[in-house]
Amino acid sequence: MKRFFRSRSLLILLILFVISLAGCSGDTDDTPIEALGDSQTVTIAAVGDIFLSDEMIEQAKQPDGSYDFLPAFADVFSAVSDTDLTIGNFEGNFNGSPYGPSYGSYPDELANTLKNGGFDVLQTANSYSVYAGMTGLERTKNIIEGKGIAALGTYVDSQDREENEVRLFEVNGVRVAFVAFTKSLSGMTLPDDVTGCVNMLYLDYMTDYQEINEEGILSAINKAKQLNADIIIAGLHWGSENISGISESQNAIADLMFTNGVDVILGSHSHIVSTVERRSVTTADGERKDVVLAYSLGDFCEVESGECNLAPVLKMAFTKSPTGKITLSKLYYSTVAAVDLGADAPVRFMTLDVDSALTLYESNYYDRISTELYDRLSSKRESMQSELNITP
Repeated sequence: MKRFFRSRSLLILLILFVISLAGCSGDTDDTPIEALGDSQTVTIAAVGDIFLSDEMIEQAKQPDGSYDFLPAFADVFSAVSDTDLTIGNFEGNFNGSPYGPSYGSYPDELANTLKNGGFDVLQTANSYSVYAGMTGLERTKNIIEGKGIAALGTYVDSQDREENEVRLFEVNGVRVAFVAFTKSLSGMTLPDDVTGCVNMLYLDYMTDYQEINEEGILSAINKAKQLNADIIIAGLHWGSENISGISESQNAIADLMFTNGVDVILGSHSHIVSTVERRSVTTADGERKDVVLAYSLGDFCEVESGECNLAPVLKMAFTKSPTGKITLSKLYYSTVAAVDLGADAPVRFMTLDVDSALTLYESNYYDRISTELYDRLSSKRESMQSELNITP
């Protein structure tokens, strides 16, 4: 399922070689995932908002006007692509220049980098879905899907919605279905002639976020069931920016989804890391099972001058028994950080594999990260671990 990236420079080759020798430590649970008898296992990784700063875009610009994002991401691709399936929330569009978060558009080359880094699904139902109108929505889907990645939660027309509201993958005999919804559209409304172009969590998405779109949510879940999905994963762009509090409507949405068969909720939008819950629920069919609720996975890669932002790569393993029963057999994570390595660094703005970076420093590779950054990463990782509250 994965297509791994090729290094383009000696620097990146050396980085990856050293990291492979160093291995992982810290938050990552390295317990082997073993199949029992004829059981089948699928592993899934999820990251939060894929969101680039102006500094990151400018750094990637090449003398010929093209863009190369590989140096900024090469360090974390091993952490992202070591599962069977990987999903992230793509917070933007591929709508041509001008580029940057203010315009909601990124260079097309970013899509290729994400594909080569291991992403299989990109959620496109979010604040930026109609930022550039239907033209931007359609072009973004075309660029993403042209790389072989599933664009999740946005549609160019009713036929597209009917065929692609549920994106289904079969891995190791396990059928995994993805759906996605967004809370809002950056203050914009859906086009009158294509009101179904984005999956919305709320019917009153322009006002109070209280009238939950139960019909739309249940319709998507039922489609996944009709496709005989063993696991249903919902990407939800919800909550409030820079606020970790959980609203009553969020809890109501989670209960609605879990009761009706969703196994995992992956939250985005707040740009900060919030708790991850492993719940035991009883579905409407009377089945008792464990589910995962990640309220917010934070920002996967966004960094500006002087910053150091940590986030998890949430990982899950599901096992299907010979009788067809699905079990959440493992819940764990790796830690990544978007950092400013300083003006003198070969690559200034990078997303680092934190566990490997700290291990390298402790093994006397002092030119990898500074003592100051080591201390910041160590402290922030400890704080994030407490916030996530994951017990593998």
